[in-house]
Amino acid sequence: MNSENTAAARQIVGARLRRLRLDRGLTLEAVAGETGGSVPTLSRMERGQAPFERAFLSRLLTLYGVTDPYQQEALISVAIGRREPGWWDRQAPLEETALWHHEQAATLIRSYATHFVPDLLRTPEYEQAVQRAVRFPTPPGEVTRAKAENLRRRQESRRARLWAVIEETVLRRPLGGDVAAHLRQLDELLKASRLPDITLQVLPADSAFLPPEPFTVLRLPDQQVIVFHRFGGDEFGDLRDHERYGLLLDQIAGMARTPAESVRMLAAIRDHLQKGT
Repeated sequence: MNSENTAAARQIVGARLRRLRLDRGLTLEAVAGETGGSVPTLSRMERGQAPFERAFLSRLLTLYGVTDPYQQEALISVAIGRREPGWWDRQAPLEETALWHHEQAATLIRSYATHFVPDLLRTPEYEQAVQRAVRFPTPPGEVTRAKAENLRRRQESRRARLWAVIEETVLRRPLGGDVAAHLRQLDELLKASRLPDITLQVLPADSAFLPPEPFTVLRLPDQQVIVFHRFGGDEFGDLRDHERYGLLLDQIAGMARTPAESVRMLAAIRDHLQKGT
């Protein structure tokens, strides 16, 4: 990175560290005592005026409760200049930054969706409905709109080929009972199915094989990362440590309808729902 980008990256990382420290209720003096650093150095780091060292930054993040190595690496890679900061580094929560960072680096994204349409194929209104459906009490409108705007930016910046297998029940279930919004989501899926870099398959509801857990595999230049989409948040791992999920994804795709059959099934579901309105 050039000097201007290096300064911007340090400011982004410093601001993130300060927020994490304050969220944990820690003073600079307490952090210095726990890590062996000095208050002046920590203060300069938070102001983006000091370079970062990987090992020390990892200790800081661990102290601040960020123990997931993929979340740590998403921030450290910017701090030490391994990559240019993206828009998501400036505004997204760190647990989301890790996923978005890997999305941008991937060449292929394979996703199995059991409850909702996969993130990268959602309309803004469907995304807002998802946010309302998975949180109680219902988040304010500005929160769901911000989530939808972040998703739009992720979709626009996607460069990887996308291959998604979606359970049939997802396609038949209008979130919050809003059939009109669901029809617009199905229209977007039909439109996406015509794009050369997107493959859609539907796993029928009467299939003898219905794995319950949604997950995504991202093919990166140097590894394949698996992301388990769980209630408590995304969990990351190296696919080499979860080899059965690579096989599982192939089995799911083999049991699902072919892309051509899936498009016809999707269109039939859409027509059926429209006739019922």
